[in-house]
Amino acid sequence: MKKIATLLLAFATVATATAGGLMTNSNQSAAFLRSIARGTTLDTDAVYNNPAGTAFMTDGWHFGINNQMAMQTRATESFSKHGDLYPGGFGLTEYKGEVFSPLIPSFHLTWKKNRWAIMVGMGVNGGGGEIEYDNGLASFERMFSVLPTAMSSLAPVTDYNTDMYLKGKSQTLAFQAGVAFRITDWLSASALVRYSNTSNAYEGYLKNTNVMIGGNWMPAAGVFGQALTQLQAKYQQAMAAYGEAFLQTAEGQQLVAAMTQVGTGAAQTADHTLDVEQTGYSISPVLALYAQTGAWAFSAKYEFKMATELEIESAKVSAEDPVINAIFPNGAKVKAETPALLSIAGSRQCGPVKVTAEWHMYFDKDAENSFSNCVEGNTMEFLAGAEWQISKKWLVSCGVQRTQYDLNEAAYSDMNFSTSSWSTGIGAAYQINDMIRINAGIMPTFYEDVTVKGDVIQGDKLIGHFQDIYKRTSLTWGLGLDFKF
Repeated sequence: MKKIATLLLAFATVATATAGGLMTNSNQSAAFLRSIARGTTLDTDAVYNNPAGTAFMTDGWHFGINNQMAMQTRATESFSKHGDLYPGGFGLTEYKGEVFSPLIPSFHLTWKKNRWAIMVGMGVNGGGGEIEYDNGLASFERMFSVLPTAMSSLAPVTDYNTDMYLKGKSQTLAFQAGVAFRITDWLSASALVRYSNTSNAYEGYLKNTNVMIGGNWMPAAGVFGQALTQLQAKYQQAMAAYGEAFLQTAEGQQLVAAMTQVGTGAAQTADHTLDVEQTGYSISPVLALYAQTGAWAFSAKYEFKMATELEIESAKVSAEDPVINAIFPNGAKVKAETPALLSIAGSRQCGPVKVTAEWHMYFDKDAENSFSNCVEGNTMEFLAGAEWQISKKWLVSCGVQRTQYDLNEAAYSDMNFSTSSWSTGIGAAYQINDMIRINAGIMPTFYEDVTVKGDVIQGDKLIGHFQDIYKRTSLTWGLGLDFKF
């Protein structure tokens, strides 16, 4: 059950970011989707991307409201070979989860007067979707595939089957408020406080685990349970005859070990229902600088770590299941920290065209979350974008982002993995009148496939091999309205 615990705990980030680091959504507006590099923007989404720059906005109110939609898939193509256990092993199988997020909202509001700006904002800082695995996962399948070997001393098992289902929802809403001050004609600074609230929910089951013995299907838990009853009877007879001295003999120790192993098998193959929620919050600061001189602009922003701790709340069916409660102890707390982020950007206005370059560093090694077991170094991102004001009404833009993770891929879980990627954005903005502008953008992300090979082990015995190919897809699009008055 330790492997099941590891996998289910990793389910905490089933619906991860559509752009950004392992735990972070950096796409906080439709304008981001169309241009990607937003580090020196003075539009409404500067509240998130360039907070110190709000002190360079025109005097008055600036308000932006956005919604994005995203489609994502996560798939594991798994090839397993179990030697002579089954003719040809169980070959190549795809285990696929799909996410559709119709509502990823954000808003940004700034009031600017002379050298001061006051701002508030809200966005989905992490997660934001729901994923389902209708036929389970390769890693779960492999755990049950050892049943014929594990039960070989009990009965001649020739095959097995089990029903598996998992669904997870995850969302982190972040609210931030702060001020910016224009220190000189070319330099400003800002400070903000961010409050984040995380809510995760998991549903699923492992049930109807059966094994084939002599051409007949039988409940695996029943076979283990019958064997456990026989071992317990033997144990009681020995204890009645020899007392505590029996436990010091080799036969006694072997019998106790066999009872433990068979009891574990009975617990693992019984029906289990997962119905768990996790909630938590954090408060963290954000500091930023912005400089503007002539056609050039530069910004730097540091988002402190969001040290979120989630409290587990289990439904009765899970809280009273000793196996599920051992994995998700009702009332316990787990770490789900979002790493600190350093952003540096520079841009140049070349007539009607603005070109921006940006760099991000996510300090993953200093954050404790479901990815911690495979993090070897910090995540880096490289962004570039261009905006072209082709007329008074129309602006077109495009951008590209490279996200480079430093992970131990051999430590991946097929429920919780990220691979390095390229994202491209394209879109436009249309100035309806002096007060209102509409933004539209679309951003596909292209992930690298990762291949992991390993062994299938039962106890200390090698019984097979597997090869997993991890794949992801993502497509995000959105609309936004900017108001200025």
